[in-house]
Amino acid sequence: MAVAVAAIVPALFGAAGTIALITTTGGLTIAGVAVNVAGAFILNKALKGHIDRPDIPEPTRPDNIQTISKNSAAGRVRHYGLVKAGGNVVFHRASGGKSYRVIVHGHGEISKILSRYLNNEFVFIDDSGFVIDDQYQYGGRSRVQLFERMGLVPETHYSQITSVWDEWTSAHRLDGFWSSLIISESVPPEKYRAMYPKNEPDLAVLAETTKCLDPRTGLTVFTENMALAIRDYVASADGFNRPNAFDSQDIADQADICDRDVALAAGGTEKLYRISGSYLLNEKPQNVLGRMLQACAGRIRLKPSGKVGLKVGAWADPEFTLTYGDILEVQEVNSGPDLLDRYNELPARFNSHDLGHIEVDAEPWQDATRVAEDGEVLTGPDKSLLMCPSHRQARQVMKIHMERDNPKQEVTMLCKPKALPAIYEDTIALNAPQLGLVGNYEVARHALSFEKGLLKAVGLTLRKIDSAAFTLALAEQGSVQQLPEPDTPAGVPLPQNVTAAAAGIQTAANTFVAGIAVGWQAPPSDALSPLLKVTKTGEGNWQDVSVGTGATSVTIPGLIDGQGYDVSLAFVTPGGVVGDAVTITNVVAAAVTDPPAAPTNLAVSDAGGSTALVEMTASVSASLWKTEIYRDAVLVGVVYAGPGSEIAFIDNSGAGTFDWTARSVNVSNINSTSDAGPVNATIA
Repeated sequence: MAVAVAAIVPALFGAAGTIALITTTGGLTIAGVAVNVAGAFILNKALKGHIDRPDIPEPTRPDNIQTISKNSAAGRVRHYGLVKAGGNVVFHRASGGKSYRVIVHGHGEISKILSRYLNNEFVFIDDSGFVIDDQYQYGGRSRVQLFERMGLVPETHYSQITSVWDEWTSAHRLDGFWSSLIISESVPPEKYRAMYPKNEPDLAVLAETTKCLDPRTGLTVFTENMALAIRDYVASADGFNRPNAFDSQDIADQADICDRDVALAAGGTEKLYRISGSYLLNEKPQNVLGRMLQACAGRIRLKPSGKVGLKVGAWADPEFTLTYGDILEVQEVNSGPDLLDRYNELPARFNSHDLGHIEVDAEPWQDATRVAEDGEVLTGPDKSLLMCPSHRQARQVMKIHMERDNPKQEVTMLCKPKALPAIYEDTIALNAPQLGLVGNYEVARHALSFEKGLLKAVGLTLRKIDSAAFTLALAEQGSVQQLPEPDTPAGVPLPQNVTAAAAGIQTAANTFVAGIAVGWQAPPSDALSPLLKVTKTGEGNWQDVSVGTGATSVTIPGLIDGQGYDVSLAFVTPGGVVGDAVTITNVVAAAVTDPPAAPTNLAVSDAGGSTALVEMTASVSASLWKTEIYRDAVLVGVVYAGPGSEIAFIDNSGAGTFDWTARSVNVSNINSTSDAGPVNATIA
């Protein structure tokens, strides 16, 4: 066909110039139409895949758009609609206990940032960019900070980087790139895994992305409208670089269709055809455009004006009717694809906003009538609808695609030249009851036949189409896929039955060291280890205490007798994640906690010279520190003797009758619970 069309151009513009291209009313003559077809044919080929551009192994998909790439050089990504994007790390350095990473999310200016995610968990930031969620707090402040750039030209540099590294200056701006700077500050080892379970957190950002020109208003603003996004891509230097390819009124009409409110089975409404997706700048433009058209069941077609027209998947009654008198010859009539090629069930995948902007399976579209006719379920190729943001939209275009791919009648015919306007139409009416051909048909292919430079015949291949395919009942919207509950870690358990009390340690005969004994219930998993810390009450200077992996009790030695201490116990995983701690405050350390036994065998006799001989056997308690001797409840002597020793003490009591008692005191200055005595004696 290309050769035939090209061949007519010299003939129409020959030296004689006798063929009129425009009628007196301003319309195109048959010859003018032929020239128009020839000129627009080249553009149409470009839009349908004949530009030589490098390809990539597979399209940019929602499930990998959200990931963080650490490649030193990665393909540039541009977005349409509402997109949740990770990006490529283009700067990564550390200084002063802080890690600095610049992540480029996309190429081109975006409209608005809606939310941020660390390790795919939504986080809040304050006016200074600090993440305020509890996980990222330590020492009374946030340890993670975010800064953002929208992709302006020129853009503003990250002063947080230029103030640290002299070689990075205000000229390092990343003009035209949507980016983020994430600063992660270090924390103590025992807190690291709790704050950074996957090391430095991955960052993803949800944003309203590319702004598109709307010919209805003349404004360039953010939109999810599929027709406006298609026009923008064809016009963009990153796409086809053909800003005048489309007729503005045609785009405006299709944009109105895309903006129609459609009721949802679950309640509420959404627009008929929205876009949400991304593409790499090194993809072939026709591949990107193909994904856009798939997501709205759209078609690119020529218009009589020489422009290219767009038609999204919405029914409109045909404007052109082909009758029996227009047909020269019916060359073939068949019932569509044979049993090996047709299908009655269509699987597909789409980009679900409801499920976190990820690629998921749609409920397969199945035509029960066709299944009954075919006698079995015939599954078609998996449709990639990755620029569809909703299950309802995916199901709508799946229904249209099934109808188009499996026509119940296909007709090939040769028509008179007056049938030429049919080549500009997406759908025509065929009214030839004499041939049994009546209904609505899509124009699948066309061919022009010329003789001596004049149009002789128009060849058409038509496929019957049911207008019902362009409507979707509420019951046909299907069930949205339900993802399983996320694998949320149960967390490190809290230690149970934690107790702490004073407990000394005997290091030698009659020598004790003050300490605190701590006990707890064994953890539910052998993989968990105890993490014990101690500090003087009120100081907060926590010190680690060495504890065996499987221990359930320990005595903390070397403390100050009589000093109050706070004790903290938590469990820690093999990966270093520390759970919440149980803290017991103001536990008083002691070398010995049990009172000593009282002295025994207390006896008093007159030693002469107005003195008394006080005799006894010292306490047998190993913790004995001293023995105190009282006369009439007044301390008169202290004897430091070992446990069980015989004591003889001379008391200068003077003459008179007195009562003597004795008590034991241990190394923690704890008195015996009872005294020896009283023993009454008279001294001369």
